[in-house]
Amino acid sequence: MERISLTIEKNLLKEVDEIINKERISRSEFIRRALEYYVKKYDWLSRIESKIGEITVIYNSKAVEDIVKLESQYKDIVIISLEIPFEGKIIRMIAIKGQRDRIIEFTNKLKGISSVELAQLTTISIE
Repeated sequence: MERISLTIEKNLLKEVDEIINKERISRSEFIRRALEYYVKKYDWLSRIESKIGEITVIYNSKAVEDIVKLESQYKDIVIISLEIPFEGKIIRMIAIKGQRDRIIEFTNKLKGISSVELAQLTTISIE
């Protein structure tokens, strides 16, 4: 195995430490698992052209206008979206269907909106 050095935000490290204490694993094992998950997900996403899925977005009310505008720009892949207020934030579930690159582009633009805390893509392949 190779050794690497890593610099992360203090808050993120605190969250990692909470997880590793619950899971009873080392930081190294946690990071190894996270990297394996990311690589597998990236590899899987890169091999499939057409997808159907859902994007979960968590944000505050400042982002509503930007998200609605972005959805209209991607109406070729957005099937429907549902907005749910929850504990002072908004959770939006966006059903999507289309080409992989277009979906990834849309997801990345959602992530780029300043008031968006999370934009998580979940997809399945269309055979």
